[in-house]
Parts: sequence; C-alpha cells; structure tokens
Amino acid sequence: MEHPTQQDRITLAIYPNDRGFGYAVCRNADTICLWGTKRSIGEKNKTCVRKFVQLLNQHRPTDVVLEDIPKEQEHRRPRVADLIVSLAQISMAQGCNVHFYSRPQIRDAFRIYNAFTKQEIAEAIGSIVPEMKKLIPPKRKLWETEPMAMAYFSAASLTVTHFQLAEKS
Repeated sequence: MEHPTQQDRITLAIYPNDRGFGYAVCRNADTICLWGTKRSIGEKNKTCVRKFVQLLNQHRPTDVVLEDIPKEQEHRRPRVADLIVSLAQISMAQGCNVHFYSRPQIRDAFRIYNAFTKQEIAEAIGSIVPEMKKLIPPKRKLWETEPMAMAYFSAASLTVTHFQLAEKS
C-alpha cells in the first residue's frame, strides 16, 4: 500500500452540535477548501451518520478530526459523545486516520492568536483563511443561541489544531 504524501492528504474535520454538524475539508492549516453545515432533525445521530458517510465518499479523506469530549463531560452531551464514537468507527473502517482534540487543546493551539473563546477563535480563523472572514457571525448575546455557522468555524479550529500539533511531532 502506498502512503500518501502530505500534498495528497485530505483532512475532514467534523464538529457535531445540537442541530447537526459543521465540517471543514482541507489539505493544510491555511488552505481550507470547503466548509459547511449539515442539519439533522428527527433521528439526529442516524441522519448525521448518513450525511457523514456521504462526505467521506465525496472527499475520500486520509484523516478525520473529531472533538475529544472528556469522560467526565460526556453526561452533558451524551448524544454527541455517542455520535463521535460512531463517526470514529466508520472512519477507521474506511481506512482513515482518526484524530481527537479537546477544547483545551484547541484553545492552546489558538493561544498564538490570543484567541480563547469560540468567537475569538472564529475571528482568528478568518485571519488565517480570508475567504471565511466575511462569514464570521457577530458576537452573540448571552440569551441568543449559537449561530449554526459557528459549527464550521469549530470544525476549522479542529483542523488548525491538528496541523499545528502535527508540526510539533
């Protein structure tokens, strides 16, 4: 089996949320080729898995990046934790390398941009990927729900973290 060169590698990051998931497809940290959201209603995990498999088949990634939810926090997001496990299993069955990064690792990766909140991280991504700058949602008020666009910025934050940590190893 031939190993893909760094140029041949495609990374797919998925960030599940309460309405579906955000995704980002990229070749390196500053070249995010595609991003978006997939909405899910009804049987959310089943729908998310189906839409994830479509993305896998469409983009044929070598690497899949997912959020690592600490065990002690799984009770707060059990559906999402179960979904992440399912996505990881499907990815491995397809021959993808699967990588997990926690919120603290993401914040640490964005420390160089002085970005710690989701909003600040989205703004940092906008400076890294100019095409995404105009898509940064306005800072939300405490009583407002998180904009769906934040899901693909969160997925993009996973890719930036992945490439930054891969450079260090």
